[in-house]
Amino acid sequence: MSEAAALYAGTNNLLTPFISPVYGQYENFPPTYLVTGTRDLLLSDTVRVHRKLRQASVMAELNVYEGMSHADYMYATDTPESRQVYAELNDFLLRCMQ
Repeated sequence: MSEAAALYAGTNNLLTPFISPVYGQYENFPPTYLVTGTRDLLLSDTVRVHRKLRQASVMAELNVYEGMSHADYMYATDTPESRQVYAELNDFLLRCMQ
């Protein structure tokens, strides 16, 4: 995993929030919709970011899908889970625009 992180970050510091959002500051952040799955390697990081958003009083939704890996909803688009992600995201965005 460390080799993959180094490849992803390049010469950037791994603690930079743009590289690893768990190190971000979320005061005055816009409403945020988070999607992850029970088989996502980044599940715990997504939960940590959600907690930080909530602690900063940001409207944030965390949606965890059973058996889904990282970004599965983007690749397996003709699945019930993917359709549910996009339907719930649509509802979230409509609520935010009111």
